[in-house]
Amino acid sequence: MKKAYLPLLCAMLLIGGMVGAADIFQNNEIIFPEIAAIAAGALLTPQLAWRTDDLHTFAAITVCAALGLGIVLWLPGAVWLQMSIAYLLASVLFLLSRTSFAPMISAAVLPVLLQTESVVYLIAACILTAGILCVRRILVRNGILTETAFEKAPLPDKISIFQAVIRWLIASAVIFTALHWNVRFAAAPPLLVAFTEFWKPAAVSRKRPFAVISLLSLCAACGAGIRFLFCERFGIPACIAAILTVLTVYGIMKALRLMLPPAAAIAILAFLIPAEALLVFPLQISLGISVLVGASFLYSEQAAQRTIRNGRRLVHAFHK
Repeated sequence: MKKAYLPLLCAMLLIGGMVGAADIFQNNEIIFPEIAAIAAGALLTPQLAWRTDDLHTFAAITVCAALGLGIVLWLPGAVWLQMSIAYLLASVLFLLSRTSFAPMISAAVLPVLLQTESVVYLIAACILTAGILCVRRILVRNGILTETAFEKAPLPDKISIFQAVIRWLIASAVIFTALHWNVRFAAAPPLLVAFTEFWKPAAVSRKRPFAVISLLSLCAACGAGIRFLFCERFGIPACIAAILTVLTVYGIMKALRLMLPPAAAIAILAFLIPAEALLVFPLQISLGISVLVGASFLYSEQAAQRTIRNGRRLVHAFHK
């Protein structure tokens, strides 16, 4: 029975250590919120939550984190445009990776949203991801977690490419609107990950849209509330608050019977935002996920097939 709680303890210590290191070195770029999602999907579920393996997971995070950093450093333009391009390129890499490891998208978009220009972000993302994977490997070898065989997904077909384009257009519209109206956390990268995962027809979370909205909203309120109360009000070290946040988020997921890794990332993202944004953070998250969940129902696979067929007919009629 005690062994069952070892993965949760490891996740709490790793995330608490990350936030504590950021506090000690006074460098918030050490905080990589998506590591909470990776910990949730790799440690807090008996089997790995994604169809991937250690090598593909580490490579995906490394490449996408470098991609996001490179966009900030070398691609001129408005932040919303940079974010849109980061989401597009990360989505292409996601399709080509032939995995279901959507958190790689957040690794590319987050540094753009925060306009991170330091290589510390890339180093932290790599080290933290490697740490999670090593812990999981140890737990698997000791029979606490179950090994998951990696079977590559098929190469993207016309339907998946078409749906990826639709997702990008919707995500770009949300990103532009969120930044234009100064509610930027409505386009928080973990929300874009949840949007990408929610799109899949077979996703369990797709059958419970209101539970998804509730979970992400509660986790945002949890992260913001614990940070405000513990850190801003009483001056308790952020690492303690982060550990309590992980424990609370796990409890919320168990209560709702929905293990959705991006929810954990949302809660830890609250430790990265300005203190003055803590009160509005849960509201913006709730707004963003409500819009994205609603938008994810716009296109099913059948709708995509009909659109492609209709497009072919128009092209054929035009040539005639």
